[in-house]
Amino acid sequence: MRVVPFDFKAAARWAADLLTLPLSEDAAQLARGTVACAGLTVPALPAQAEPLPLATWLDLESAALQAQVRAALAQPHPAGLDPLAGMVVPGCAFAACRDNDLPLAAALLELLLHWRSPHAVDVADFLAFQQRADGACGYLNPLRPAPFARHEAALRFHLPATHAVTRALAAYELSEVARVHA
Repeated sequence: MRVVPFDFKAAARWAADLLTLPLSEDAAQLARGTVACAGLTVPALPAQAEPLPLATWLDLESAALQAQVRAALAQPHPAGLDPLAGMVVPGCAFAACRDNDLPLAAALLELLLHWRSPHAVDVADFLAFQQRADGACGYLNPLRPAPFARHEAALRFHLPATHAVTRALAAYELSEVARVHA
């Protein structure tokens, strides 16, 4: 059972507020997508890469691993999962959580849901815990130098994180895993 609540309405309000500002088309698309996902609408994502063997996933950088997750999500639910999948995918998800790579952790949560993994609950709780009081997701570590200027944080960090987390938690709410753990 999930322990940490997520406020979909707050995420939608935060993203809708961003839409009142002049945004690039990419940022506006993410904000609109966040509002849609907050309404528990989760559109399918197209695959971006040819699938690689699971054993290679451990050596991939974040963007390449995210592409592999999308490729795996585009496949029908496998009848019998490779036993390695039960270790590699949750391991990658927990490592993404540890590294504060929220978009990757969220994508891996969607794959864990697709495969009906019991580890999905733990990743969902971690992601829900990342929601800030204003509805956005993600916390920048004050002890580490930020990878961009403070005024760019909303668009370069919080918007992609909020979209990914809202999308993954909406997928969680709609999943069989959520019904089993209710």
